[in-house]
Amino acid sequence: MSKKLILLRHGESKWNYENRFTGWTDVDLTKNGEKEARNAGILLSNNNIEFDQVYASYLKRAIKTLKICLKQLNKSKSEVFYHWRLNERHYGSLQGLNKSETAKEYGDDQVLIWRRSYNIPPPKMTSDDKRHPKFDILYKDVDPQKLPASESLKDTLQRVKPLWINKIVPSIKKGNNIMIVAHGN
Repeated sequence: MSKKLILLRHGESKWNYENRFTGWTDVDLTKNGEKEARNAGILLSNNNIEFDQVYASYLKRAIKTLKICLKQLNKSKSEVFYHWRLNERHYGSLQGLNKSETAKEYGDDQVLIWRRSYNIPPPKMTSDDKRHPKFDILYKDVDPQKLPASESLKDTLQRVKPLWINKIVPSIKKGNNIMIVAHGN
């Protein structure tokens, strides 16, 4: 029997639509994003894709995508694990800024480096920035030292790795089919 790992990116968020750096900012889905989530559920259902466990980030765009998708699959009582390690990459002080305007200010090449380079993070948030995750109730049970002020793709991988190695991979090895609803990076 083959094991399945289903990776589902959240539907379009309000800040995706507005072309903003989103990161850990907890923005909701657009109506189009809700439609995308429904369509994902229908696609999974039409292809008889089954899963035993679901993992999702702490961010409402992933959670709402998950709930809409599960409703389409009639699996509203599925075993779901929410984890901050599955959050989107943290875009630091760029969070909330329009990507086009940021490119005009810093140049296309610099923005491309911040977005796509493996080991160069965007500028960090200051520790007193109210947007820093340490001020968010969602992360009250997380060691503040583990909460990022900005992340490169490499940093994001290092954040996700403990959950992947200690929870998800062992579950797959036990024969479970897993769906992860999270973010593009």
